Amino acid sequence: MQKISGVSVCIWDFDGTLYRPTPALTQAIIEADYELIMRHTGWDKAKTVEEFHKIYKVKTPSSTETAAELAGISVQEAAIECELYKDRRPFLSRDQRLIDMFAKLTHYTHYFLVNGIQEKVRESLDVLGVSPDIFREFVTAEVVGVNKPQPDGFRYIMEKTGFPADAHLMIGDRVAVDLVPAKALGMKTCLVWSEVTDSIADVVLPEVYGVVSVLG
Repeated sequence: MQKISGVSVCIWDFDGTLYRPTPALTQAIIEADYELIMRHTGWDKAKTVEEFHKIYKVKTPSSTETAAELAGISVQEAAIECELYKDRRPFLSRDQRLIDMFAKLTHYTHYFLVNGIQEKVRESLDVLGVSPDIFREFVTAEVVGVNKPQPDGFRYIMEKTGFPADAHLMIGDRVAVDLVPAKALGMKTCLVWSEVTDSIADVVLPEVYGVVSVLG
């Protein structure tokens, strides 16, 4: 397996990265975006879905940015409000392999960079069995005002660590949202839960647990 050297900081996405989402959870997350849009616009479900998909993955790869634009609110406001309409916990369970993985990565500094809110990520970590104390900081729109793929969160973490860009490894499941902005800043990148062979990622893994082997 290909190794990545020179990494001091691991930056983790959450949804779709620390766990592999089921179709049901993916749909629940999109339904939360629909709910936000309908509450702000008064549109019915059919119009909401139609307008949503004119923007999502066309203008932006972020469903939260899409919801914010259609609702006429900031991304920060949308990120917080969307979380009120979804709960990941019924779709998750304790993951001993994930717990063991982090136990082997204690000599790295860990950050979360997520398109959600800190409270909900912490609740979900509790279900997975992963201690939030592993992570130096949870960087969200609550902290930097915008979501990925905007570069603000990535830059914020680099300012916090003081390390050069290539000492950071961004680990995520979405190329456009997680990896493209990281790579543009000079970070190393790892795509997880993927079997693709052609990717901008420095390393592609079929499971997140392989991060240990990549860095080991």
